[in-house]
Amino acid sequence: KRDERSVKSTAVRVVDFGSATFDHEHHSTIVSTRHYRAPEVILELGWSQPCDVWSIGCIIFEYYVGFTLFQTHDNREHLAMMERILGPIPSRMIRKTRKQKYFYRGRLDWDENTSAGRYVRENCKPLRRYLTSEAEEHHQLFDLIESMLEYEPAKRLTLGEALQHPFFARLRAERNSLLLRGSL
Repeated sequence: KRDERSVKSTAVRVVDFGSATFDHEHHSTIVSTRHYRAPEVILELGWSQPCDVWSIGCIIFEYYVGFTLFQTHDNREHLAMMERILGPIPSRMIRKTRKQKYFYRGRLDWDENTSAGRYVRENCKPLRRYLTSEAEEHHQLFDLIESMLEYEPAKRLTLGEALQHPFFARLRAERNSLLLRGSL
């Protein structure tokens, strides 16, 4: 069992804009930290802001459980972990990718009987099985994470939509209450 961890400070620092680009600038093919890399980046389908939403979803998960969701350094294994945790990669993405070497007959080419296959099977489980409580706010958090880890970038939650998610309703109510008290 893991040691319980608690947050000492909720201050956030935004750092490392090394891969930051404007929409009109050239986008390199591979971006973002490996463990937080979105499927469209791995499959070289092009990327934009939704890949940042995916990364934030991975980070929120990591804060919740205390370990990285996709602990790997290999693209094929990364995709296998995604399938084990989130379900099958959409066939549209498989058809569009130039990275056909990862697929065979429209499915991920992955052997669960190898040591890597056993590692993924033993260490990855469907996302909701990582819940540590049945409390409503935990389920809301996982609903938010699932929406941020949507395979299809066009269907993935935007950051604006994420902020409107029910998980943040209590924070919005508290903020509004403070603002109201401050104006009196």
